[in-house]
Amino acid sequence: MKMTLNIRNYLPSLRDFLILPNSGRGAGYPDGRLDFIDGLRGITMILVVYWHVLVMSLNVTTYTAMTLQLFRMPLFFFISGFFAYSFNYDRDKLKKRLGNRWHKQLLPTFIIFTSFIIFEVTYYGNYLNFGEFLNELFKKFSVNGISEFKSGYWFTFVLVEVFCLFALINYLLSSRKVSRNIQGFVFLGIAGLCALIEWFYSGAVTAKSPKGIQAVCEFFSLTHLIRYQVFFYLGAAARAFDRQLWKFLSRNIVGIAVLALTLVVFWFTPRFRVPVWAFYGAACTGILFSITLFFYLRRFFTGNGALGRLLKFIGKNTLPIYLFHYFIIRMMKDLQLPWLVSGIKAGAWAEIPIVALISLAIVLTVLGVDSLLKIKPRIHKIIFAC
Repeated sequence: MKMTLNIRNYLPSLRDFLILPNSGRGAGYPDGRLDFIDGLRGITMILVVYWHVLVMSLNVTTYTAMTLQLFRMPLFFFISGFFAYSFNYDRDKLKKRLGNRWHKQLLPTFIIFTSFIIFEVTYYGNYLNFGEFLNELFKKFSVNGISEFKSGYWFTFVLVEVFCLFALINYLLSSRKVSRNIQGFVFLGIAGLCALIEWFYSGAVTAKSPKGIQAVCEFFSLTHLIRYQVFFYLGAAARAFDRQLWKFLSRNIVGIAVLALTLVVFWFTPRFRVPVWAFYGAACTGILFSITLFFYLRRFFTGNGALGRLLKFIGKNTLPIYLFHYFIIRMMKDLQLPWLVSGIKAGAWAEIPIVALISLAIVLTVLGVDSLLKIKPRIHKIIFAC
C-alpha cells in the first residue's frame, strides 16, 4: 500500500502535466521563461536524440541529419544563454546560480558519467576476476574522462564552463549599472570576439601541437567550448534586446524574409567539411528561423493542447533526458536491425518519421525513468540535488 501511494504521488507527473488545465499562463515571462522557447528547447532535445540514434546507434549519416547538425547544438546553447541572462545580477544571485550549476548540473553529470562508464565496462566486459574488472574500469574512466567527447557528456561540462564565464561578466555589467541595451551590445561584441578566437584556434591547435597542449584542450573540451560559446552570448544578447526582437518578428514580412534567407543559406552550405565562416552563417540562420517559427506558433504553447504541453515539459527536463538517454543509445547499438537501416536510407520521407518516433520514444522512456526515481526522493535528490 505504501508503494502504491508513492507511485500515485510521483509517477503520474508526466500524465498530470499533459492533462491538467494550463492555469491561465500567458505569453509573458512566467517564472522568467517563455512558453514557446521552452517548446523550442523540447524540440531541440528531441533533435539531439535524433542525431545520436542515427550516428551512435545505427551508424548512419544522412543528408537530413547533417543539415540539422549545422544548427542543432548552436540552438541549444542559444536557448541556454537566453534563459541565463538577467538584467539585475547581484552578488547573491551570482552565488546562487553558480551553486546551482555545481549542485544541479555538474555534479549530476559527473555521477551519471561515472555510472555510464561502470555500465559500459560491466555490460560489455568478460573478466576473470574483480581485479581485472577494476583495472579496466580505471582505464576506461581515465581515457574517457580526459577526452574531448567524454562519452557524449561534454555538453553539460562545457555548458557549466561557459556559464561560469558568462555569469561573472553579467554580474560585473549589472553591478556597474550598465543599461540593458548596452549589456546586449557587450554580449554581441563578446560573441563576435569568440567567433574570431574559434577562427584562430581551429588553425592553431592541430595534431602536431605539443602533447601537453592537446591534453589540456581535450580535458576542458576546448574545441566545443570555443565553438559553441558564441551562441550562448548571442542568446544572452537576444534576451537583453527581447522587446525589440519580438516587435521585429511581429512584422509579417519578416517571416517571409527569414524563410527565404534560410532556404538560400542552407542550399549553398556544404554538409561535410564546413568552413568556420559557413558554419556560423548556417547556425545563426537556423537559430533565426527556429525562433521566428516558434514565435509565430507561440499561441500553440500557451493553450491546453497535449502536444504543446509535452514539448514544454520536455524542454524543462532536458538534463535528465540528456544524461540518461545515452544508456539506451548504447544498448540500441547492439541491436542489429538492417531492415531499419535500409528503411532510413530510403530517403528523408522515411527517415524523418521513423527516427523521430524512435527519438520521442526514448525521450518518454527517460522521463518515465526519471519519474520512477522520484518514488525514492532521496535517490533522486542525491543525483539531481533537487
